[in-house]
Amino acid sequence: MAINSTPPPAIAALVPDSEGHGTVLRIVYAHHLDGESLASQLFHRYVHRLQAGTQLPDEITHPEVMALLGEQGADCAEGWHSSANEATEEASNEAWQWVCDQVNRLFPGLSWKVEPDRRMNIPGIDTDKVADIVIRARPLASDVTRPATMFDPALTYFADGTHLVMRARGTERSGHSFGMAEGAAPYAFQAVRWDDGGADLIAPHVLHRVEARAEGDVV
Repeated sequence: MAINSTPPPAIAALVPDSEGHGTVLRIVYAHHLDGESLASQLFHRYVHRLQAGTQLPDEITHPEVMALLGEQGADCAEGWHSSANEATEEASNEAWQWVCDQVNRLFPGLSWKVEPDRRMNIPGIDTDKVADIVIRARPLASDVTRPATMFDPALTYFADGTHLVMRARGTERSGHSFGMAEGAAPYAFQAVRWDDGGADLIAPHVLHRVEARAEGDVV
């Protein structure tokens, strides 16, 4: 059974924006993480630091982990799901072992894998990542637009083979769509096979169709 199959409803309240620009909706929600899924959250934050030459700290603290999870929740609320190039196998192996050690040290009583059939997509660790996305993704013969909700605008999912570009926080990457897949978020994800290799499930908020100019230039 999925550990977040029946999450409790979020609690919402209207509050003034911290910078005085208006009124915003403050959302407080709860979800469950086992040891493996928590390690995955930490892995994606730290592996690219290691690849960039920044040494991993000996230890991280409980407040640092809580701050990271809070930041990731805020990013999801705003539709930010950036994707970077996959790290090298060497960096992935070192980072994965390090985050597993941190989780076991900080949360010694935490069950490691509550969902026995779940497959974590860890670059350099799970070599079946693309195959796993292919299995999960539902093909789309034409574009599909889901209506706006309280939390998200109307979202468009592009037909298979559509040339797309992802733009998120200074990151830009192009690829082609090959379906959509439901996930833990309140919206579905677009499956994208990148032009430079690999594939990911991406939030539709940050994906845009690549339009060709009349003279054939791509924009």
